[in-house]
Amino acid sequence: MRTVARHVLVLALLAAAGAPRAAPLTRPGRSADGAGSKRWASARAIAGYLEAHRRARAGDPRGAVDALRLAVAHDGTSPELRVSLAEALLELDRFDAAEAEARKALELAGGAGRTASEAHVLLARLAAGRDRIEEATLELRRAVRLEADLAARGERADALPWRLLADLYLDLGDEAAAARTLEDLGPHAPAEAAAGLRELGRALLDRGQPGRAEHGLRRAAELDPAEVEALRLLAAAHEALGRDGEARDDHLAVLRREPDDAASLVALGHLAAQAGDAERAREWFRRHARAAGDRSEAHLRIAFEWLEAGRPADALAAARQGLGEVGPDARLRFAEGLALRELRRYPEAATALQAVPPSADVYWIPARVALADALSRAGRHAEAERALAAPLADFPKDVRLVLARAAALSRAGRRAEAVALLRGAASEKTRAKAEVAELTAALADALVRAGKAAEAVSALRSALASDPRDQALLYALGATYHRAGQLDAAVAQMQALLALVPDHAEALNFMGYALAERGTRLDEAERLVRRAVELRPRSGHVRDSLGWVLFRRGEYARAAEALEQADALAGPDAVILEHLGDAYRALARTADAAQAYRRALGAGEDGGEDADDGPRRRAGIERKLRELGATARSRATP
Repeated sequence: MRTVARHVLVLALLAAAGAPRAAPLTRPGRSADGAGSKRWASARAIAGYLEAHRRARAGDPRGAVDALRLAVAHDGTSPELRVSLAEALLELDRFDAAEAEARKALELAGGAGRTASEAHVLLARLAAGRDRIEEATLELRRAVRLEADLAARGERADALPWRLLADLYLDLGDEAAAARTLEDLGPHAPAEAAAGLRELGRALLDRGQPGRAEHGLRRAAELDPAEVEALRLLAAAHEALGRDGEARDDHLAVLRREPDDAASLVALGHLAAQAGDAERAREWFRRHARAAGDRSEAHLRIAFEWLEAGRPADALAAARQGLGEVGPDARLRFAEGLALRELRRYPEAATALQAVPPSADVYWIPARVALADALSRAGRHAEAERALAAPLADFPKDVRLVLARAAALSRAGRRAEAVALLRGAASEKTRAKAEVAELTAALADALVRAGKAAEAVSALRSALASDPRDQALLYALGATYHRAGQLDAAVAQMQALLALVPDHAEALNFMGYALAERGTRLDEAERLVRRAVELRPRSGHVRDSLGWVLFRRGEYARAAEALEQADALAGPDAVILEHLGDAYRALARTADAAQAYRRALGAGEDGGEDADDGPRRRAGIERKLRELGATARSRATP
């Protein structure tokens, strides 16, 4: 809902305020109104005007008003002084007096010229302050017409009325009118119009409307070739629309103007990494590191980009290169630890993460969470708890720390304690809704692990009763039904979530995989999973679902290709590797199948997979290996 305060803020922030800003009165010639008349200001009027400026700069708005009243007393026919006095009165929230002076200025200026334009802007601000938005719009349109007339006579147009009017239209939700207003400004002040279109595009991007932002941002770059920020925003719009090729072209256009632009260099590396072109990504990142003023920050950014792209080995190399160049750095040690954890090198990850001190500011708590995870996955459960003790003592309500401790307790076999911890945290009255949802989803998972699936379902339903559209809770309920063996209920729940959020990637993936497991509606399963792949192209687990759908359709070669991609993205994962082994086995690639099964057995030994499902899966993989051996022996027997 819009408020009066917001309208006032939009107008007041962009309007010039504070010191009086009337045109100088000390020279004869063309007046500020462009009427061509000659007149002299009195010495006392000039003195009062200058004194008002001095008092305004000194933070004395009342003194500025007094000085301007004295100036007006000595030159009551000056529209410029009247506008300055109106502005000063507006600063004191004396709306009626300010309006009277603005209207007197209009009368003295004959309703034309720059001073009349300024008076209309003041009247627009006053109308907005009184929530008379239509009146404010009308006054700004009048100011725009006057500025256009000045421009037609060869004078420089003031862009302020156009910019204010565009912002007002945007605030009213009429983006098209805002864009038209800024386009109208283009012939008179191209750079100002470009800046306005850029900010309009930024606002639309912030509202999650990249399609609407695109045209204005492109036009901004056309109007002002120096408008590099508009090109960056245009790239962001294209990336949000899934048009990575155009985003790449936008960043290349930035580099043609600014060859060492750090943001575009790293963005091009990001796009190449997301596309799987690691070599090109490395080259862009090398250029970014060379151009960056802060080498540590550059390598940190590169490491995180590699992690986001699902390439922890490259992230590790970037972090260690940075450490080699700049020496000990807590942020780079954090990135190193995250990369090692993703590579499942848990003891090394713990060593790196332990080097992140409490003084590392925003990295301290994430580092402790990652450290506890690495230690617990390595089976060092007591150390994992000790890693969380200090930050929990300082921040006992921090959701990240609570969840990390619950996970460590669960891996240590202390499931009842994990349940109690999460139940207590979720029930705290001061929690935000998002925190309650996250904690409740974790509680449901802990209850299922503790063999209390019915309680898990009850907890989720109870939370949904107060927030029935929460996506995290809706998804957690479907997953809980599935883990409880209620497959029909799980599928129905995910269908309900997709009806609410058609592009919920996790629900799409779940539905496709569930249908593949059943061996039914495989065309629909593939359609669902392929959409999930579009939404999460770097997710190994989504690629695994695609591979499994293709396997169930009997398309073993395509299945193996998709599963190889999943393995490359996710790293050693027991489920993915078992599926890959199954695909190789179906293709009679016995040696490759055996290797995949052995890797799957190794992947299940780091404490990362579901403790309940692990023994069953391990037994199944061992059986498949024995069957492969028996098949090989039978083929070798004459």
